[in-house]
Parts: sequence; structure tokens; C-alpha cells
Amino acid sequence: MKRLPAVLLALLLAVPALAAHAHGLNVSLQPEGDGLRGQALYADGTPARGERVELTRQGQTAVLAQAQTDEAGRFRLAPLAAGSYTVTVEGDEGHRAQASAVFAPAGSLEAAALRAELAPLREDLARLERRLRLQDVLGGLGWLVGLAGLYAWWRSQRALAALRAAASGRADAGDDRASG
Repeated sequence: MKRLPAVLLALLLAVPALAAHAHGLNVSLQPEGDGLRGQALYADGTPARGERVELTRQGQTAVLAQAQTDEAGRFRLAPLAAGSYTVTVEGDEGHRAQASAVFAPAGSLEAAALRAELAPLREDLARLERRLRLQDVLGGLGWLVGLAGLYAWWRSQRALAALRAAASGRADAGDDRASG
């Protein structure tokens, strides 16, 4: 019974370490030149390194191209014909994120104007997706409150056991005096 608090404490210290990597995966995607470039990041801003990236036509399942993210979570897929595409990134522990883009050949005037106009918007959206959210903060605070409550419970159990031992010792001393 004395080992139970130590085992519980060890488990509680291990769980946050396991959960530290269990967060969302975000993908930003932009047309560039003759292909698509993008970046995959976890919700805390950590790059998704070495993850598989697949390119499909929007609404289809056949993989047209594959890539792997670099150390910064960046990837590039090329060359492409004009059309709508979906990029899927498979991350650690089963995380999966998708992004879609319409691609037009680099030579078209409309494509160049559209890319120039949309590039700042895409960057702003990607930045907003990576921001720390209130639910993330509240979740972290919930963990801390829960751990503090468990610690308080453990301390109360130790104090209760000490009181019982002291009461048992006094009872034994009283029995000795009564018989003597």
C-alpha cells in the first residue's frame, strides 16, 4: 500500500510526457512556379520533420506525387498540370492534415496575379492557425490543477495513516498501563 502513491506519481509524470506530442497538425500550401510548396507544423509550432506528404486531385484518391518534409517541416511537389489538388500530411501518432489549392501554370497572367494577391492572405491564415488557443491554455491549467489535487489527496492519506498509527500506539500504551 505504501508503494501505491509512488506508482501513481510515476504514472502521472509519464502521462504528460506522452501527451506532449499529441497535438494537432497544420498544413499551409501555396502554388509556386511549376508546383506547390508548403509547410507542416504541429499546433505548438514544432515542425513536422520527416513526415510523408501525398498529392491527389481534389475529390480523388489516386496519389499523383509523394514527398517528405524537411527539418523545418517544408515540402515541395512538382511538376503539376492545371487543376485543383489536395495535399495530405501524415504525422506522428496518426495525426493527419489536409490542405487544398488550385494550381495554374506559371506562365498564365491570371495565375500570377492571383498568386500575388493571395500569398499574404495564406501566410496570415497559416500564422493564425499556429497561434496558442485559449482551449490549449485551459487544458494545461486543468492538468496542473488535477496534479495538485492528486498531490493533496496523497498527502492527506499519509497524514491519516500517521494519525491512525499514533492512535494505535496510544491504545497499545493504554492497554499496557491497564494491565500493569
